[in-house]
Amino acid sequence: MNDRELVKKILLGDKEAEQFFFHSNRDRLFRACVYVMGRDEREAEDVVQETFIAAFKSLKSFKFRSSLSHWLVRICMNRCYEHLRGRQRQVVRLEKELEEMAGPSSVQKHRHSQQDAEHHRVLQVIEAQRESLGKPCQELLRLRDDQGKSYAKIAVTLKVPIGTVMSRLARCKETLKKLVLRVVGEGVHA
Repeated sequence: MNDRELVKKILLGDKEAEQFFFHSNRDRLFRACVYVMGRDEREAEDVVQETFIAAFKSLKSFKFRSSLSHWLVRICMNRCYEHLRGRQRQVVRLEKELEEMAGPSSVQKHRHSQQDAEHHRVLQVIEAQRESLGKPCQELLRLRDDQGKSYAKIAVTLKVPIGTVMSRLARCKETLKKLVLRVVGEGVHA
């Protein structure tokens, strides 16, 4: 099946074509992510998931100027670099927090205790909102976030295709994010 036929079938909702697209590209993308970002399999799996989500969303605009697999690798590499930039920002933020914690100033200590209290409150909100999700989302989040299982292991555990695990998990995380932001936003305006 050539790229044009595959894209046409996917856009028509052919689940077998979607699975073929996913399975024929997943391992290569995963290896590329690990090569670029290091051996953190969870992060590499997240990037691969984000890649496929982005690809499925923009597949109808694919212009066939390159091969479908080349296009997918470019999306993946862009996602990898976004994650790497995020790591750098996190390191800078952590270094700043360490400097503040090491400083003798009582103002800094007070600011840190306020940040800890806010961080603790947000964690409580996340846990409360997570409990309000349905059982399937709770189970997926527990397997992925609490137990650190890979997408492949979750797929085996739940007896569903890995693509289904990825899409369901993405929806669950997006729903949780919206719930948390709504509650935290209400707390700011209260």
